Amino acid sequence: MNTELSVEELIEPLQTVIGVVEKKQTLPILSHVLIQLNENTLTLTTTDMELEISASSKIKSGSSVTFTIYAKDLIDIVRKLPEKTQIKFKIEENKVYLNANKNTFELNTFNHLDFPALPKTQNTSVIKVKQEILKELIENTSFSMGNQDIRAYLNGLYFELNTDSLTVVATDGHRLSIGEVNQSNNLDEKKTVILPRKAVLELTKLLNKSSQDIAEIHLSDNYFSLIDSDTKIISRLIDGNFPNYKQVMPTDFSNTIVINREDFLSSLQQASIFVDERTKGVKLVFRDDKLSIFSHSERGRAETQLEVTKQEKELEIAFNIHYLISVLEKLTSQNVNMVIPGGENKSCLLSSVDDESYQYIIMPMRI
Repeated sequence: MNTELSVEELIEPLQTVIGVVEKKQTLPILSHVLIQLNENTLTLTTTDMELEISASSKIKSGSSVTFTIYAKDLIDIVRKLPEKTQIKFKIEENKVYLNANKNTFELNTFNHLDFPALPKTQNTSVIKVKQEILKELIENTSFSMGNQDIRAYLNGLYFELNTDSLTVVATDGHRLSIGEVNQSNNLDEKKTVILPRKAVLELTKLLNKSSQDIAEIHLSDNYFSLIDSDTKIISRLIDGNFPNYKQVMPTDFSNTIVINREDFLSSLQQASIFVDERTKGVKLVFRDDKLSIFSHSERGRAETQLEVTKQEKELEIAFNIHYLISVLEKLTSQNVNMVIPGGENKSCLLSSVDDESYQYIIMPMRI
């Protein structure tokens, strides 16, 4: 069985699906990409049994053929060939031969009928959201996700859908990010899901290259899927109860300090030069409407100072400096509110002065 594809036809869908393929797989076929040609449509699919991505494109070839091929080898070959190069595929029972210019490559193949597929989702709730809004929600919260945490429910992004809002939350137990938009959802009751970290990262890539205005999300009890014009992503959901994030939100706003965001960010970036690599801690001292920032390491120390407004209490508190910087880089307003309640729980709440669509909580630390 023979077919022919150009590098130009292969490269984009291959780059879309390659992120799912892990270096080490329990099943050898999971290292492969499923290639389906149906008249003038090319569809590439990869899966790790938890996450599946398919990418389709229109091509000139009119043949119909389905086969699998080792994904990493194929993309390495394709990337090293000129864009206009035609690749001839000769498919045999357990081998695929590629001919490009004067080069020949021999790769293993499996029976395409053995390629696993995630089950089709049934009884789904369908949510439509503007692509730009979904992309922004994910990018402004997902950096707080856990990574290989023993508590599996932290290693993902929490979606809370109500009839009139969409809320996205991430936490690693030390910081928490919340993004919320008001929009009408066609739901009978509240729906909550936790999308795994790997699926979130692949979804972000998809949203970055998509040209569609509206994203269509399908949610069932066990699966999340997003269907674009030429790409489909399906992910198994994390089974677990996400922490009640509203419990850690401060209720005492009496000590709400207003700080110029760019000045605060610049001062922290300067202080980060001398942050202890082990603790990553920075001390903030609020006194007489001034914020002093102290950092030190074995190499030296730094102190910076800037003016603040609406300071009600004198206090000293320490945070992971990288957590503060990452939040200030996401916020875009001129000034930020920094709420530091009294008492034992001095977790700070950061948000824009004029917009609370995004709120960030950071736990204090001892240094």
